[in-house]
Amino acid sequence: MTVALDLDPDQATPWITKAEPTHPSLIDSTHVINELFGIRNVPMAVWIDESGHLVRPAEAASIERSPFLDMDIDESWPERIQESLVEIKKMPDSSADYRAAIIDWVDNGADSPFSLSADEVVRRSAGRPAEHSAAAACFELGQHLHSLGNHDAAVDWWKQAHALHPENWTYKRQAWTIETTPPGQPSDLQQVATETYGTTWLDDVREAGGGAVYNTAPDLTA
Repeated sequence: MTVALDLDPDQATPWITKAEPTHPSLIDSTHVINELFGIRNVPMAVWIDESGHLVRPAEAASIERSPFLDMDIDESWPERIQESLVEIKKMPDSSADYRAAIIDWVDNGADSPFSLSADEVVRRSAGRPAEHSAAAACFELGQHLHSLGNHDAAVDWWKQAHALHPENWTYKRQAWTIETTPPGQPSDLQQVATETYGTTWLDDVREAGGGAVYNTAPDLTA
């Protein structure tokens, strides 16, 4: 099952429709799965078995190699586009191995070496300090205010969420996209939100250590 994270369901609807009727797809317009499973970026996944038990915690979940990794950078492109692609190309690609792990789990269930024990799931799960819980509350308050049309007040709370949990890219990308996407247009991928948030996707990726550490790479060791 795929769940899109977007306060604006219209942004995700075309992808949901494209997946019909063979692939169950939902829209989480309040970022509930962030709090339930520790999702901090997209695409990420958790594995849940037939008994409802979590057998792998949240981790990067690509099953196809990104075409950006093999794209040649054209020097005639705007500088920011080139710099963004440089960081994207640093992102590790484990798509083939991750896809193979999923297939192994489907074939072998609990006997798959990629299906983890409860203790191992807990060990590998990211902790949730008080700051992250406070960030979740701030983000939720921002959502509520945004839904009421009080966007300026929402921004203040979202800024606090970003400061309290800077590693949570879903909080940042959601707020930046709302700020930089014109009404009725597809989501802005560059997310240059300097006017409101004083930063951009590229700036924060670099501040965090670059594309190589941008997401939580899956640990596929048996």
